[in-house]
Amino acid sequence: MAMKLAFDGLKESQYKTRDTAITDVGGFESVELSVLLCNDEFIRKLNKEWRDEDHATDVLSMSDHIPDLNLPILMLGDIVISMETAARQAEERGISLIDEIRILMVHGLLHLLGFDHEISEEAEMEMEKEEELILKSLGWAGKGLIHSAYDAAEKNGNTIADSLDDTKKKEGSLRFYKPKFSYIFCDMDGTLLNSKSLISSTTAKALKEASSRGVKIVIATGKTRAAVMSIFKMADLAGSGGIVSAVSPGVFLQGLLVYGTQGREIYRRNLDPVICREACVYSWENKVPLIRV
Repeated sequence: MAMKLAFDGLKESQYKTRDTAITDVGGFESVELSVLLCNDEFIRKLNKEWRDEDHATDVLSMSDHIPDLNLPILMLGDIVISMETAARQAEERGISLIDEIRILMVHGLLHLLGFDHEISEEAEMEMEKEEELILKSLGWAGKGLIHSAYDAAEKNGNTIADSLDDTKKKEGSLRFYKPKFSYIFCDMDGTLLNSKSLISSTTAKALKEASSRGVKIVIATGKTRAAVMSIFKMADLAGSGGIVSAVSPGVFLQGLLVYGTQGREIYRRNLDPVICREACVYSWENKVPLIRV
């Protein structure tokens, strides 16, 4: 019933921020949605694998829908709910566990249908409105997940902004990942770096946002790994929890050195000795300095 109400709401939706990749639900013969109830340990591992965040959370939404595929079945994706986190939140909010699970399921479903409260304040308001509408229409107890977060902020005496920032850093956080792609392969010079060969604050913010949503950033450059680490360190993006680290994959020295998962070296190739000799001779004869990187 929750899914039917959500689908019906899409027909004449006036929401401006919703991703409209899913519109005409009636054009599909059937709809598939997976709901998995698990414990904190399982969702923590999943959160780490998909979003590189090593903590438990209440619910994760992972979309399987590919708009360009002309399939008779609408494959919405997966909603994963931690029963342990849900139980704690239900107790804090004074509602039953089943009501909390319903709230989390509705929230996860709306993410799969294109709502995303994280992209802007307007998007948050629109998703909150749809949450409340579905819960009220079904006669289910409790407030929507977004509304509940606001209530918790006021109860703890924090501002809403501070509360949401803090919530994203701890277990049970209101963060969800709707994958459209898993990796971004990016060059350095002329791409990530500005005219001063530095990562700007705007670029750093974009990299952090992509990483927080589970997207892996892989650097492919002619620079050495040490040089890349140094540049990212200046933008506070290197090391554990950063964009690049000793265990992150990457392509360096124009493909002569490639690292895979966990920072393991998977390919290495040296320059041909004949080419190296020719370069040294040319440098010597034409007084062109060789620079070791």
